[in-house]
Amino acid sequence: MASSDNKPIRALEFFSGIGGLHYGFNLSGVPGEVVASFDVNTVGNDVYMHNFKKVPNNTSIDTLSVQDIEGYQANCWLMSPPCQPYTRGGKLLDDQDPRAKALLHLIDIIHKLSQPPEYVFLENVLNFETSRSRTLLLTQLDSLSYTIYECLLSPLQFGIANDRLRYYLMARRRATESFVELPTPYLERAVIYTQWPFEGEEVRWEPTALESVLELGADEIEELKVPEKDLLKSFNFRFDIVRPSDCRTSTFTKAYGSRHFYKAGSILQTKQLEITSYDFTNPSSLLPLGLRFFSPLEVARLHAFPVPPSEGQLVPLPQLKQSTAPRLFRQPASLPHLEFPDTVTTIQKHRLLGNSLNCWVVAELLRCVLFRNSIRGGEQ
Repeated sequence: MASSDNKPIRALEFFSGIGGLHYGFNLSGVPGEVVASFDVNTVGNDVYMHNFKKVPNNTSIDTLSVQDIEGYQANCWLMSPPCQPYTRGGKLLDDQDPRAKALLHLIDIIHKLSQPPEYVFLENVLNFETSRSRTLLLTQLDSLSYTIYECLLSPLQFGIANDRLRYYLMARRRATESFVELPTPYLERAVIYTQWPFEGEEVRWEPTALESVLELGADEIEELKVPEKDLLKSFNFRFDIVRPSDCRTSTFTKAYGSRHFYKAGSILQTKQLEITSYDFTNPSSLLPLGLRFFSPLEVARLHAFPVPPSEGQLVPLPQLKQSTAPRLFRQPASLPHLEFPDTVTTIQKHRLLGNSLNCWVVAELLRCVLFRNSIRGGEQ
């Protein structure tokens, strides 16, 4: 039986990485806590511990038992499983990919719990919506009487200058007294929303220019400059070059900052800003443009992680009243900030951020969709 909507959330964060879901939960303002996190990435776990002062459980998720999970008395699952099984780079192996094993285990174990979680949230890449893994998950949730919402949304739709289209699933379990036999299985009537909010008039805020996220002095950091030798090898590779006045960046992946820069995320032009047309068949023509990678701090800002406020940045005042209406984005600066231990290299930071998610999009989906009834029930 699902409990009262007013009960504080006790969330388990699976595939926690550097804590993107935890930050999103905090930014949602929903009463509750993340009681435990799970990940096997040692560097990501070090970053998580550095910021949240809690050590993630590094037990392989596919070995967790019913007793292990029930011991946390959690009523919410937050999940961002590995995306490689659903990408071309990962050969689209889907549920046959060993990296999908942990998610498949959670799908299998959920119905064995004496109290399945009231709330389930999942984030993954475009293509997950056509996967067999999704079919297995939705079939299981439907059999357990969850109300399900799915969407494909980009941070651009929330006023953030980063185009990172992702699949999101939100499932809320109906109380026993409201269980009804629906006429058709969910998969036969599923709707994947692509506008925000899902219903009513679409809200789109224009992203601010990239200059608002740029780190002072980053143009002079040598390791952020795209190496000349790599540029000269990039004959006819068309990659995304943006300027500080632009209001959009492409998706940053875990390969960002490496020699595979041409397919891993936007590159910032810092010189000769009047040039806006590029000859990719002549790589030497790109050398005078002062091309560099976005710094880890800049990528973190574009992913809406809470970071220390820059000079002159407005820090949002705490909300005195919960609301389920969409909020205008403002760069989060609430504690704990995302910061990295000194032992983490720039390449590792880029890799961890590329494997992460947009905290603001998660926060808004939690607040306005998944926990909507909890917030409305608590409004005065």
